[in-house]
Amino acid sequence: MEPAQQAFDSSLNATLPTSAAATSSYITIPPPYTHAYSAGGPTGEVHTLDPATGALSEKVQQILFVPEDELDRADKTRVALRYGSHGVEFSSFGHAFIPVLGTDTIEMYTRDSHSGQLEHITSVPSPRGPGAHDGPRHVKIHPNGRVLYCVTEHTNLVDAYTIMPSGLEHIASRSLLPSSTPALDPAIFRGDTLLLAPPTPSNPAPKALFATTRGATTSTRGWLSTFLLDKDGLFVEGDEYWETPTSGGKANALDVTPKDQGEGVWILLTDDDDSAAGEGGGGVRVLEWDGWGTGGVRVIAGWPQAGEGKLMQGGSHAIWLD
Repeated sequence: MEPAQQAFDSSLNATLPTSAAATSSYITIPPPYTHAYSAGGPTGEVHTLDPATGALSEKVQQILFVPEDELDRADKTRVALRYGSHGVEFSSFGHAFIPVLGTDTIEMYTRDSHSGQLEHITSVPSPRGPGAHDGPRHVKIHPNGRVLYCVTEHTNLVDAYTIMPSGLEHIASRSLLPSSTPALDPAIFRGDTLLLAPPTPSNPAPKALFATTRGATTSTRGWLSTFLLDKDGLFVEGDEYWETPTSGGKANALDVTPKDQGEGVWILLTDDDDSAAGEGGGGVRVLEWDGWGTGGVRVIAGWPQAGEGKLMQGGSHAIWLD
């Protein structure tokens, strides 16, 4: 089945650029859409949004993940994303969460509804104790606002937590690697992105959590995992695993959009492996998942196509536009 084709204006226009203290990764704009939140390496930032254009405006807060007296000499390039912060996620109850790879913590905040600024509550350590070297990379929050999921880059796990008023309580963990292949060494993979299946009228509570891991080198292919969730967002047995065509390079990142009917989704997979970005083709792939018990993930299309002479270099995270 081919993704639905719909005519739309595909042009994108840049607004005025805004400087940041360090290379940021993901930007989040939660309701009421008055402020933008970003995090990258040693810092995070809060900007107001221009109400007329939506452009980033005044920086109203800078958040530090290193001691203030170390900020000037801290690495602020994209390299710092390997051991610093990556992004911000918000719960429906006003909490903000920022995972920080180097400290093995998830930083928890409250958000002031008027100023948009964040106030730190606590640092949540690894559930596996000191020295776990988990590398928490990305978090997502269930629509019920009560369950947080975190993918770890170094130990290749998805941890689920109950969100409490002043902290997180660990519930369970799932591996990003299939147990049917016990020879897989987590040390040769790097956990990456995770996304919940989008809610639909027929499935207001997501039944699936998608996550990826990358091969640490081009000789190791990555994995896309699909975890079954109950109505409360808790893990239940029934996980599915699909080996990605390449290592994924620095990407193997996901974006999902619902299909017109049922619980299925279209998945965009960004592949930065040298073979996919070059003559091998498939720097961006469209995958199809039709729901549980339907045969798992299938590749529908890819760009560039193998041998067409087009190169896609430095791809990070393709997204659906709606």
